[in-house]
Amino acid sequence: MYSILPSHAHAHTNSYGYMNIHEKTKEVDIDLTLDYKELAIVVELPINLESAPTTAELEGALSDQKDKIMDYLASGMRVYRDELICEPQLKSTKVSMIDNHPLANFQFHYSCEGKSTRIAYDLFVDDMNRSHINFATVDGEKETQEFTFTIAEREMVIGERNWLRQAWNFTFLGIEHIITGYDHILFVLCLIIPAAISFGRVVEVITAFTLGHSITLGLATLGIVSLPERLVEPAIALSIIYVAVANLLKWETKNRWIVTLLFGLIHGFGFAGILQEMELSRSTIASSLLFFNVGVEIGQIAVIALALPLLFLFRRYKRFPVFVSVSSASIITIGLVWFIQRAAGF
Repeated sequence: MYSILPSHAHAHTNSYGYMNIHEKTKEVDIDLTLDYKELAIVVELPINLESAPTTAELEGALSDQKDKIMDYLASGMRVYRDELICEPQLKSTKVSMIDNHPLANFQFHYSCEGKSTRIAYDLFVDDMNRSHINFATVDGEKETQEFTFTIAEREMVIGERNWLRQAWNFTFLGIEHIITGYDHILFVLCLIIPAAISFGRVVEVITAFTLGHSITLGLATLGIVSLPERLVEPAIALSIIYVAVANLLKWETKNRWIVTLLFGLIHGFGFAGILQEMELSRSTIASSLLFFNVGVEIGQIAVIALALPLLFLFRRYKRFPVFVSVSSASIITIGLVWFIQRAAGF
Protein backbone atom coordinates (compact mmCIF):
# COMPACT_ATOMS: atom_id res chain seq x y z
CA MET A 1 0.00 0.00 0.00
CA TYR A 2 1.98 2.98 -1.27
CA SER A 3 1.67 6.34 0.41
CA ILE A 4 3.53 8.20 -2.30
CA LEU A 5 0.35 8.32 -4.36
CA PRO A 6 -0.76 11.81 -5.38
CA SER A 7 -2.46 14.04 -2.86
CA HIS A 8 -5.72 14.22 -4.82
CA ALA A 9 -6.23 10.52 -4.23
CA HIS A 10 -4.99 10.52 -0.67
CA ALA A 11 -5.33 12.81 2.28
CA HIS A 12 -1.59 12.67 2.89
CA THR A 13 0.69 15.18 1.20
CA ASN A 14 4.06 13.71 2.11
CA SER A 15 6.57 12.50 -0.43
CA TYR A 16 8.13 9.08 0.09
CA GLY A 17 10.99 7.13 -1.45
CA TYR A 18 12.52 3.75 -0.67
CA MET A 19 16.07 2.47 -0.71
CA ASN A 20 17.42 -1.06 -0.29
CA ILE A 21 21.18 -1.11 0.35
CA HIS A 22 23.34 -4.21 -0.04
CA GLU A 23 26.79 -3.69 1.43
CA LYS A 24 29.77 -5.97 0.88
CA THR A 25 33.49 -5.55 1.49
CA LYS A 26 34.32 -4.48 -2.06
CA GLU A 27 31.01 -3.15 -3.35
CA VAL A 28 27.70 -1.51 -2.52
CA ASP A 29 24.44 -1.98 -4.44
CA ILE A 30 21.47 0.36 -3.98
CA ASP A 31 17.94 -0.23 -5.22
CA LEU A 32 16.26 3.19 -5.24
CA THR A 33 12.51 3.79 -5.74
CA LEU A 34 11.09 7.27 -6.26
CA ASP A 35 7.78 8.82 -7.23
CA TYR A 36 7.89 9.08 -11.04
CA LYS A 37 5.76 12.23 -11.22
CA GLU A 38 7.94 14.10 -8.75
CA LEU A 39 11.08 13.00 -10.58
CA ALA A 40 9.54 14.11 -13.87
CA ILE A 41 9.00 17.59 -12.46
CA VAL A 42 12.50 17.91 -11.02
CA VAL A 43 14.40 16.78 -14.13
CA GLU A 44 11.76 18.09 -16.58
CA LEU A 45 10.99 14.85 -18.39
CA PRO A 46 9.37 15.48 -21.80
CA ILE A 47 6.26 13.39 -21.21
CA ASN A 48 2.62 14.23 -20.58
CA LEU A 49 1.68 12.29 -17.45
CA GLU A 50 -1.95 13.40 -17.68
CA SER A 51 -2.43 11.38 -20.89
CA ALA A 52 -2.04 8.05 -19.03
CA PRO A 53 1.15 6.92 -20.79
CA THR A 54 2.05 3.24 -20.89
CA THR A 55 4.86 1.73 -18.83
CA ALA A 56 6.95 1.45 -22.00
CA GLU A 57 6.48 5.17 -22.72
CA LEU A 58 7.44 6.07 -19.17
CA GLU A 59 10.57 3.93 -19.35
CA GLY A 60 11.37 5.47 -22.73
CA ALA A 61 11.28 8.94 -21.21
CA LEU A 62 13.74 7.81 -18.53
CA SER A 63 16.01 6.34 -21.19
CA ASP A 64 15.91 9.50 -23.32
CA GLN A 65 16.94 11.66 -20.37
CA LYS A 66 19.30 9.12 -18.83
CA ASP A 67 22.28 11.50 -18.51
CA LYS A 68 20.22 14.28 -16.93
CA ILE A 69 18.60 11.86 -14.49
CA MET A 70 21.95 10.27 -13.66
CA ASP A 71 23.47 13.67 -12.87
CA TYR A 72 20.57 14.54 -10.58
CA LEU A 73 20.52 11.22 -8.72
CA ALA A 74 24.32 11.01 -8.41
CA SER A 75 24.51 14.49 -6.91
CA GLY A 76 21.63 13.82 -4.52
CA MET A 77 22.63 10.34 -3.34
CA ARG A 78 26.35 9.92 -2.58
CA VAL A 79 28.18 6.88 -1.23
CA TYR A 80 31.48 7.21 0.66
CA ARG A 81 33.76 4.35 1.72
CA ASP A 82 36.44 5.28 4.23
CA GLU A 83 35.42 8.86 3.38
CA LEU A 84 36.35 8.50 -0.30
CA ILE A 85 33.45 9.09 -2.67
CA CYS A 86 32.43 6.14 -4.86
CA GLU A 87 31.54 6.46 -8.52
CA PRO A 88 28.02 5.16 -9.27
CA GLN A 89 27.13 2.84 -12.10
CA LEU A 90 23.50 2.77 -13.19
CA LYS A 91 22.76 -0.92 -13.82
CA SER A 92 19.09 -0.65 -14.74
CA THR A 93 15.95 1.48 -14.70
CA LYS A 94 12.39 0.25 -14.44
CA VAL A 95 8.92 1.66 -14.05
CA SER A 96 6.23 -0.08 -12.02
CA MET A 97 2.60 0.89 -11.56
CA ILE A 98 0.88 0.88 -8.17
CA ASP A 99 -2.83 1.67 -8.42
CA ASN A 100 -2.19 3.43 -11.76
CA HIS A 101 0.53 5.57 -10.23
CA PRO A 102 4.06 5.23 -11.67
CA LEU A 103 7.15 4.53 -9.58
CA ALA A 104 10.67 4.87 -10.96
CA ASN A 105 13.19 2.25 -9.84
CA PHE A 106 16.96 2.58 -10.27
CA GLN A 107 19.63 0.01 -9.48
CA PHE A 108 23.05 1.47 -8.70
CA HIS A 109 26.35 -0.36 -8.28
CA TYR A 110 29.38 1.09 -6.51
CA SER A 111 32.69 -0.77 -6.95
CA CYS A 112 34.70 0.54 -4.05
CA GLU A 113 36.35 -1.10 -1.09
CA GLY A 114 36.29 0.07 2.50
CA LYS A 115 35.48 -0.69 6.09
CA SER A 116 33.22 2.30 6.72
CA THR A 117 30.29 3.25 4.50
CA ARG A 118 28.54 6.60 4.66
CA ILE A 119 25.55 7.57 2.53
CA ALA A 120 24.39 11.15 2.00
CA TYR A 121 20.89 11.76 0.62
CA ASP A 122 19.48 15.12 -0.55
CA LEU A 123 16.99 14.14 -3.26
CA PHE A 124 13.77 16.19 -3.47
CA VAL A 125 14.09 17.88 -0.05
CA ASP A 126 15.54 21.15 -1.37
CA ASP A 127 13.99 21.41 -4.83
CA MET A 128 10.71 19.50 -4.71
CA ASN A 129 9.19 18.67 -1.31
CA ARG A 130 10.70 19.58 2.05
CA SER A 131 8.59 16.82 3.61
CA HIS A 132 10.22 14.14 1.44
CA ILE A 133 11.25 11.03 3.37
CA ASN A 134 13.26 8.06 2.16
CA PHE A 135 13.10 4.80 4.07
CA ALA A 136 16.39 2.93 3.79
CA THR A 137 16.92 -0.74 4.62
CA VAL A 138 20.50 -2.00 4.84
CA ASP A 139 21.29 -5.63 4.18
CA GLY A 140 24.89 -6.04 5.26
CA GLU A 141 27.13 -9.08 5.52
CA LYS A 142 26.74 -9.12 9.29
CA GLU A 143 23.45 -7.36 10.14
CA THR A 144 20.46 -5.42 8.87
CA GLN A 145 19.64 -1.82 9.67
CA GLU A 146 16.92 0.74 9.00
CA PHE A 147 17.29 4.46 8.59
CA THR A 148 14.95 7.30 7.69
CA PHE A 149 16.33 10.10 5.53
CA THR A 150 14.59 13.44 6.09
CA ILE A 151 15.42 17.09 5.59
CA ALA A 152 16.96 17.03 9.08
CA GLU A 153 18.65 13.59 8.80
CA ARG A 154 20.55 13.53 5.53
CA GLU A 155 23.41 11.17 6.32
CA MET A 156 23.78 7.67 7.69
CA VAL A 157 26.79 5.52 8.56
CA ILE A 158 26.13 1.83 8.03
CA GLY A 159 26.58 -0.10 11.26
CA GLU A 160 26.35 3.00 13.42
CA ARG A 161 23.19 2.63 15.47
CA ASN A 162 21.59 5.34 17.51
CA TRP A 163 18.55 3.91 19.25
CA LEU A 164 17.37 7.32 20.47
CA ARG A 165 17.49 8.63 16.93
CA GLN A 166 15.60 5.59 15.64
CA ALA A 167 12.97 6.07 18.35
CA TRP A 168 12.61 9.74 17.49
CA ASN A 169 12.49 9.09 13.72
CA PHE A 170 9.62 6.61 14.00
CA THR A 171 7.82 8.66 16.65
CA PHE A 172 8.08 11.75 14.45
CA LEU A 173 6.91 9.70 11.47
CA GLY A 174 3.81 8.65 13.42
CA ILE A 175 3.09 12.25 14.49
CA GLU A 176 3.54 13.49 10.93
CA HIS A 177 1.34 10.73 9.54
CA ILE A 178 -1.64 11.64 11.73
CA ILE A 179 -1.16 15.42 11.49
CA THR A 180 -0.96 15.35 7.69
CA GLY A 181 -3.61 12.64 7.42
CA TYR A 182 -6.61 14.93 7.01
CA ASP A 183 -9.00 12.00 6.68
CA HIS A 184 -7.97 10.63 10.08
CA ILE A 185 -8.20 14.10 11.64
CA LEU A 186 -11.70 14.61 10.26
CA PHE A 187 -12.77 11.24 11.60
CA VAL A 188 -11.44 12.07 15.08
CA LEU A 189 -13.20 15.43 15.03
CA CYS A 190 -16.45 13.74 14.01
CA LEU A 191 -16.08 11.42 16.99
CA ILE A 192 -15.54 14.11 19.60
CA ILE A 193 -18.15 16.66 18.41
CA PRO A 194 -21.16 14.77 19.84
CA ALA A 195 -19.06 13.33 22.68
CA ALA A 196 -18.14 16.78 23.96
CA ILE A 197 -20.98 16.54 26.49
CA SER A 198 -18.53 15.09 29.00
CA PHE A 199 -14.84 14.30 29.16
CA GLY A 200 -15.70 10.69 30.00
CA ARG A 201 -17.54 10.14 26.70
CA VAL A 202 -14.64 11.62 24.77
CA VAL A 203 -12.23 9.24 26.48
CA GLU A 204 -14.54 6.31 25.73
CA VAL A 205 -14.77 6.86 21.95
CA ILE A 206 -11.12 7.84 21.52
CA THR A 207 -9.98 4.80 23.50
CA ALA A 208 -12.10 2.57 21.25
CA PHE A 209 -10.64 4.19 18.12
CA THR A 210 -7.09 3.85 19.48
CA LEU A 211 -7.62 0.20 20.37
CA GLY A 212 -9.05 -0.55 16.93
CA HIS A 213 -6.33 1.09 14.84
CA SER A 214 -3.57 -0.25 17.11
CA ILE A 215 -4.74 -3.84 16.54
CA THR A 216 -4.75 -3.70 12.75
CA LEU A 217 -1.65 -1.49 12.60
CA GLY A 218 0.25 -4.23 14.42
CA LEU A 219 -1.28 -7.12 12.48
CA ALA A 220 -0.67 -5.50 9.09
CA THR A 221 2.89 -4.38 9.89
CA LEU A 222 3.80 -7.87 11.12
CA GLY A 223 2.34 -9.35 7.94
CA ILE A 224 -0.36 -11.35 9.74
CA VAL A 225 -3.34 -9.62 8.09
CA SER A 226 -3.39 -7.31 5.11
CA LEU A 227 -5.99 -5.55 2.96
CA PRO A 228 -5.44 -3.90 -0.43
CA GLU A 229 -5.31 -0.13 -0.48
CA ARG A 230 -8.08 0.05 -3.09
CA LEU A 231 -10.44 -1.25 -0.38
CA VAL A 232 -8.97 0.48 2.68
CA GLU A 233 -8.88 4.06 1.37
CA PRO A 234 -12.53 4.18 0.17
CA ALA A 235 -13.59 2.46 3.43
CA ILE A 236 -11.87 5.20 5.44
CA ALA A 237 -13.82 7.81 3.48
CA LEU A 238 -17.05 5.89 4.15
CA SER A 239 -16.28 5.81 7.88
CA ILE A 240 -16.04 9.61 7.87
CA ILE A 241 -19.34 9.91 5.99
CA TYR A 242 -21.13 7.53 8.36
CA VAL A 243 -20.06 9.31 11.55
CA ALA A 244 -20.80 12.75 10.06
CA VAL A 245 -24.30 11.58 9.00
CA ALA A 246 -24.85 10.20 12.50
CA ASN A 247 -23.92 13.60 13.93
CA LEU A 248 -26.16 15.44 11.46
CA LEU A 249 -29.21 13.23 12.12
CA LYS A 250 -28.45 13.01 15.83
CA TRP A 251 -28.43 9.23 15.90
CA GLU A 252 -28.16 8.26 19.53
CA THR A 253 -26.54 4.98 20.47
CA LYS A 254 -25.41 3.68 23.82
CA ASN A 255 -22.75 1.54 22.21
CA ARG A 256 -21.14 4.15 19.97
CA TRP A 257 -17.75 2.87 21.08
CA ILE A 258 -18.39 -0.44 19.28
CA VAL A 259 -18.91 1.33 15.94
CA THR A 260 -15.84 3.44 16.66
CA LEU A 261 -13.79 0.35 17.41
CA LEU A 262 -14.80 -1.24 14.11
CA PHE A 263 -13.91 1.87 12.15
CA GLY A 264 -10.64 2.07 14.06
CA LEU A 265 -9.76 -1.36 12.67
CA ILE A 266 -10.13 0.06 9.14
CA HIS A 267 -8.03 3.16 9.87
CA GLY A 268 -5.29 0.95 11.30
CA PHE A 269 -4.73 -0.60 7.87
CA GLY A 270 -4.29 2.93 6.51
CA PHE A 271 -1.70 3.74 9.18
CA ALA A 272 0.22 0.54 8.43
CA GLY A 273 0.94 1.36 4.79
CA ILE A 274 4.24 3.15 5.37
CA LEU A 275 5.68 0.52 7.71
CA GLN A 276 4.71 -2.28 5.33
CA GLU A 277 6.51 -0.59 2.46
CA MET A 278 9.70 -0.21 4.49
CA GLU A 279 10.11 -3.99 4.79
CA LEU A 280 11.48 -3.68 8.32
CA SER A 281 13.82 -6.35 9.58
CA ARG A 282 12.63 -8.75 12.25
CA SER A 283 15.20 -7.39 14.70
CA THR A 284 13.73 -3.87 14.70
CA ILE A 285 10.14 -4.25 13.55
CA ALA A 286 8.72 -4.41 17.09
CA SER A 287 10.47 -1.23 18.30
CA SER A 288 9.73 0.61 15.04
CA LEU A 289 6.04 -0.34 15.31
CA LEU A 290 5.92 0.73 18.95
CA PHE A 291 7.46 4.16 18.39
CA PHE A 292 5.39 4.79 15.26
CA ASN A 293 2.21 4.02 17.18
CA VAL A 294 3.36 6.27 20.03
CA GLY A 295 3.79 9.05 17.46
CA VAL A 296 0.30 8.46 16.08
CA GLU A 297 -1.16 8.72 19.59
CA ILE A 298 0.81 11.90 20.35
CA GLY A 299 -0.49 13.48 17.16
CA GLN A 300 -4.03 12.35 17.92
CA ILE A 301 -3.86 13.74 21.46
CA ALA A 302 -2.54 17.04 20.11
CA VAL A 303 -5.51 17.36 17.74
CA ILE A 304 -7.97 16.56 20.53
CA ALA A 305 -6.25 18.93 22.97
CA LEU A 306 -6.69 21.78 20.51
CA ALA A 307 -10.27 21.01 19.46
CA LEU A 308 -11.90 19.83 22.69
CA PRO A 309 -11.69 23.08 24.72
CA LEU A 310 -13.26 24.95 21.81
CA LEU A 311 -16.07 22.40 21.55
CA PHE A 312 -16.80 22.61 25.28
CA LEU A 313 -16.87 26.40 24.91
CA PHE A 314 -19.12 26.42 21.84
CA ARG A 315 -21.55 24.00 23.48
CA ARG A 316 -22.59 26.77 25.86
CA TYR A 317 -24.09 28.78 23.03
CA LYS A 318 -27.57 28.26 21.61
CA ARG A 319 -26.25 28.05 18.05
CA PHE A 320 -24.10 25.02 18.80
CA PRO A 321 -26.62 22.65 17.11
CA VAL A 322 -26.37 24.81 13.97
CA PHE A 323 -22.57 24.51 14.13
CA VAL A 324 -22.88 20.72 14.41
CA SER A 325 -25.25 20.55 11.43
CA VAL A 326 -23.15 22.82 9.20
CA SER A 327 -19.85 21.14 10.09
CA SER A 328 -21.35 17.67 9.63
CA ALA A 329 -22.78 18.56 6.22
CA SER A 330 -19.41 19.97 5.16
CA ILE A 331 -17.59 16.84 6.32
CA ILE A 332 -20.10 14.62 4.50
CA THR A 333 -19.37 16.53 1.28
CA ILE A 334 -15.60 16.16 1.74
CA GLY A 335 -16.01 12.47 2.55
CA LEU A 336 -18.09 11.88 -0.57
CA VAL A 337 -15.49 13.57 -2.76
CA TRP A 338 -12.73 11.43 -1.22
CA PHE A 339 -14.80 8.27 -1.62
CA ILE A 340 -15.49 8.94 -5.30
CA GLN A 341 -11.85 9.79 -6.00
CA ARG A 342 -10.52 6.75 -4.18
CA ALA A 343 -13.10 4.31 -5.51
CA ALA A 344 -12.36 5.53 -9.04
CA GLY A 345 -8.61 5.29 -8.45
CA PHE A 346 -7.89 8.98 -9.20
